[in-house]
Amino acid sequence: MDFFDDFYLQVCAAIEDKSSELERKLESDKKESNQNILRTYRQSARDKIEDFKTIEIAQKNGQPILDMDNSDNIRYSKEFINVGGIMVERPFLYKKTYAEVRAENRKRIVGGKLTGLASLYVENCEHLSLSMAYEDFYWAQFQFESGDKKGSCSLLLDAFYYIDNYMTRSEDRASSDYHRLMISFDRACKKNNSSIGGKNKLTDLEYMKELLVTILRDITPREGWRTKRQVYENLIPYLCEEDKKVNPARWEYDTGNREETIRGRLVKWFSCEFKEMLEEFMFKRK
Repeated sequence: MDFFDDFYLQVCAAIEDKSSELERKLESDKKESNQNILRTYRQSARDKIEDFKTIEIAQKNGQPILDMDNSDNIRYSKEFINVGGIMVERPFLYKKTYAEVRAENRKRIVGGKLTGLASLYVENCEHLSLSMAYEDFYWAQFQFESGDKKGSCSLLLDAFYYIDNYMTRSEDRASSDYHRLMISFDRACKKNNSSIGGKNKLTDLEYMKELLVTILRDITPREGWRTKRQVYENLIPYLCEEDKKVNPARWEYDTGNREETIRGRLVKWFSCEFKEMLEEFMFKRK
């Protein structure tokens, strides 16, 4: 079970609801310049993300794409630069990934608004948060399909914040809707982390399976064990000592829980997959 699946659907639906609300708001505004804002920015975001997908896939395959729109890459002969007193060939510049471009944009935006001189030179700067919202929205879908579900949901949260900010023009605080989604995301993260911890606990004793037969052969009386309780009482101390070497961190500040975990695992193993093996070491009544 992946705890981010439900949240992903929840926040995607919330973004679409906000988009519909924004569309109605823009349509009610009779300014001609507002009529196609939403459609324009959504289509522009889709087109950009398709390009970024190509860049991402190429980079993962070890074949980054040269940025031929950068004049520094147009050369008719080798160019060299001085690096620490050593002349080296000037490196080529490659197309930036979505993460790199996004990081640059986020440095310039605070509370959904461009800051400093950037606000004077970026065209349609008042719509930057809307542009970033839909770029994050479509990139998050690609990330989710690629398997990065937690990262995808984090991007979707940002996308919701940007579009919500664009609608409310609130620079100082996030909306109650955003906070509700944040709480849901935090809950999904905690459940996921707890699940990962549980899985680790289930696997960090697997190595003991290879030790069971060897240890039992060494410690089993000639006539065999008369009860399973005898097996546990004699076998567990050996396993605990071994586990202190293999998983020392599990024993720091331990108050007896680790030994009980090992006992519980033995009970389970001897009741199922090692049941027949254990019978070989038990007392045989004549």
